[in-house]
Amino acid sequence: MADRRIDRIRAGLAQAGLDAVVLTNQYDVLYATGYASVLERWNLQEPLAAAIVAADPRIPVVLAIPEANVALLAVMKASGRPDRAGEIRVFELLTFCEMARQPDPWARQSSIAEASIALYGERVRGRSEPDVVASLATTLVEHGLPGAKLGFDDLRVGFHLKRDPRLAGIGVEDGLDLMIRARSVKSPEEIEAFRRAGIKGDLCIEHAASLVRPGVTWTDLQRELAAYMVSIDVMPLDEGVLLFGGAFDGEFVPELFRTRYDKPLAKGQIVILETLGQYEQVWIDINRTAYVGTPPAEYVAMHDAIRDGFLKAVENLRPGRHTADCARIAYEYVRGAGVPAPEKLLTLAHGIGHTPVEMPVGFPSYGLRGAQGFVIEEDMVISLDCLYFGSKLGPCHMENVYVIEAGGPVPTYAAPLTIRGPRNV
Repeated sequence: MADRRIDRIRAGLAQAGLDAVVLTNQYDVLYATGYASVLERWNLQEPLAAAIVAADPRIPVVLAIPEANVALLAVMKASGRPDRAGEIRVFELLTFCEMARQPDPWARQSSIAEASIALYGERVRGRSEPDVVASLATTLVEHGLPGAKLGFDDLRVGFHLKRDPRLAGIGVEDGLDLMIRARSVKSPEEIEAFRRAGIKGDLCIEHAASLVRPGVTWTDLQRELAAYMVSIDVMPLDEGVLLFGGAFDGEFVPELFRTRYDKPLAKGQIVILETLGQYEQVWIDINRTAYVGTPPAEYVAMHDAIRDGFLKAVENLRPGRHTADCARIAYEYVRGAGVPAPEKLLTLAHGIGHTPVEMPVGFPSYGLRGAQGFVIEEDMVISLDCLYFGSKLGPCHMENVYVIEAGGPVPTYAAPLTIRGPRNV
């Protein structure tokens, strides 16, 4: 069955004039094959899995993993998320694989062992190579690509492959932009995963809002939220959970990127609730503003003006439009509404997927180049931020994720864009 993700990679290969792309970035391997393990969460400098996608559809999509992880493929399949590779190659992981091959006279036959043996017979090719680079080299040679023009999402891997005499003639090209472009437009399966993640995001933001109260410490609030997220199968960003909020010189600063704050929240404080986490390998990124107590009418009016500017910008999220116009639309609206210091409003539209920020504009994309935006395409999934960093009345933030359909943007979150927090305290 055709896979739109592989189709997009191959379209990128044709456009770039490449014979294949060699992937070792964990998110690119995940995108191409569906494979991920706990080892990738270690964020080591060297890859612990790799994939090859060739322009020629007669060459199967190859996944290279440590031999000891072959059983994980059976586990993934049993849990309803099988990998999508056509061929498996294996390599050594320190001495783990060597240990796993040692005979054990007391070992009991198990279903997972039987499934692993079946995988070997069906899809594993070649012997276990000494390391990931050796595995890639042998695979490329055996598939007739020793002189091919290859793209790499990590050029270091290409340079190491060229040291192999068999691959001295390969062309080494940058394949990172190709993969970012491929990942920017989602497959139907990815879009459905985002819709399911949206339901979880609503639960996370509502629970976060329920924890805001006078007397609770910011540290305890985040810990309670992290425990809740884990309980509904959402993997938090880290122990911080909420992106904004922290202290400097003893003062709580709601728009500060996380720093430690152990004092209790007090009446009159503004709290930014931006929950970040993963569900089904895609990111949740939702943002609302809370106020401890009853907010002044002037602050409510400011929040609602920013919300209305945000919704005006959302209307621009249509195929063929440009994301840079979102900032202009929101700014012009809040300036006309009399929001103090409207220049403090940061409006940003960015892609989201296996990572929380994916900018399909080419490397380097997180500087001014990314801020200039990109043309919107159908089936993109875009997160729109309106982050007002405050002036006279303080900050106010909001963010939603949208699936871009032919008729316009469809939100993945249903949580209303209202000020959260306890009243009458």
